[in-house]
Amino acid sequence: MIKKILSTMLVSSALLVSSTFSAMSERPTIAIGGSVNYGGYVASGQENEGTLNHSAFQATETSKRTAAMEVGYSSVFLEINMRDRLTVGVEYMAAEVETDKESRTDNPVESMSVSTDDVGTSSVTVQFSDMVTAYAELRVLNGMYIKAGSMQIDVESKESLHTDSSYGNITRDGIAYVLGYKNSWDNGIFLKAETMMHD
Repeated sequence: MIKKILSTMLVSSALLVSSTFSAMSERPTIAIGGSVNYGGYVASGQENEGTLNHSAFQATETSKRTAAMEVGYSSVFLEINMRDRLTVGVEYMAAEVETDKESRTDNPVESMSVSTDDVGTSSVTVQFSDMVTAYAELRVLNGMYIKAGSMQIDVESKESLHTDSSYGNITRDGIAYVLGYKNSWDNGIFLKAETMMHD
């Protein structure tokens, strides 16, 4: 039985965008742009190996690990700004992010509960892609704003296991919280700087 727990935390990002503004502030305006993101991510996982006796799983070996990495990626977004205070939008990660390759070698163990045939080296990387975030942004004071969103990301496990088994791929749902600052110019260009947390 395999149990995977994945969590990500994006600690900082910056967005440089251009938009099309209407002359009438009462009407919604549309912004299309791109962003450059950089952050730190943390993931934890647990794997339980064992046997199935009398329809009950008995774990004979449990492996746990937590790892962290720094990564940067780009994304594109579409926003609709209503009355200069509320913004709704959707963002798509335009790049794929892959973890470093990890390897483990299993050696023969003199134990009745562990098969001595389970010997060899396994390696794995994980690729994150196609992250889509739908969000709502509320301006609270001058250029300061808060934002919350719902996200979905594909997680592909790329493994080479000496047991000829595989982990399989999943799609994870999550949420995002943001605190940011927006500065606008008369020519329609604006700059956003954000601190974001993805879970």
